[in-house]
Amino acid sequence: MTTDNKDNKLSIGSSDYAEILRHAVAVIEHARTEIARHVNGYVSTAYWEIGQMLHERKIESGYGDSVVRRLSADLKERYPKMGVSPRNLWYMKKFYERYAGHNEKVQRSVALLPWSHNMLLLSKGLNDEATL
Repeated sequence: MTTDNKDNKLSIGSSDYAEILRHAVAVIEHARTEIARHVNGYVSTAYWEIGQMLHERKIESGYGDSVVRRLSADLKERYPKMGVSPRNLWYMKKFYERYAGHNEKVQRSVALLPWSHNMLLLSKGLNDEATL
């Protein structure tokens, strides 16, 4: 590092700066990955609990369609950027029913996945081993 006497500022070589930039980018990318992983976990937990509630209330396709449509509309009004379409609410119920009481390792694994990946797994009807 050298000092520029005119403005009394520190200057640094381009290779040193490139290393500082690489390190800063790595720190930020790691933080973003950790945040995304934690957010996915919380989203999965929320979707699990909504699915559990729909299951326990015995909301079924057919007579329960109007309940799910109304719930979707009310949730969309309150949380416009959250994926709470009727179809997604049915997926939440299916998500809960698929993994409730199953292998804990599978439950932990799917909780870490983005929701779109869970929907894909659900649509394939895989067993626990294939899901892992």
